Amino acid sequence: MHDANSLSSMIRAGGVHYNVSGSRPDQLFADLASRIVLPPKVSRGTFVTGLVERERLMTTAVGHGIALPHPRTPLVGEPADERIYVCFLDKPVNFDSLDGKPVYALFVLLSADSQTHLRTLSQLSYLFQQEDFRSFLRKKPDTEELIDAIKKYL
Repeated sequence: MHDANSLSSMIRAGGVHYNVSGSRPDQLFADLASRIVLPPKVSRGTFVTGLVERERLMTTAVGHGIALPHPRTPLVGEPADERIYVCFLDKPVNFDSLDGKPVYALFVLLSADSQTHLRTLSQLSYLFQQEDFRSFLRKKPDTEELIDAIKKYL
C-alpha cells in the first residue's frame, strides 16, 4: 500500500530529537537548527528561513498536536539528502492548529522534489489519522521504535 522504507530512511537520516524548545514556531525551528546535521549546501539560516516563511503562509499543524513543517521550495537536490527530523518539544506550542490543540511533535520534512514531498506528506498524514499511532507518538519513541511502528502501520 505505502512504501515504509523511504519514510524510514528519511527519518534515520534526520533522526529523533527531544526537548526542542521555544514558545513560538520560529524559536523551535532555530533551536532545532542548532542541534541537527543539515545536508551539505543547506545553511542553518536558509533552513530556518524556509520553515518560518512556509509557516507564515498557513499553519503546518495537522491536528492532534502534530505539525509537518517544511520549506515551500526544496532546499536539497538529491534524494540522498532528503530527511525527516522528528522533534518532540519540551512543552506544547501554539501553531494555530485548526483543532486548537497545541503542538508537541514536529515532523520536519526536507525533500528533493514535489513528487517525494507529496508522497511523504501523504504517508505521514495517513499515519497521523491512526489513533493507535498517535498514542504511540505520545511516548516519544526513539528512532528505531518509531521506524518499527511505521512499518507496522504502512
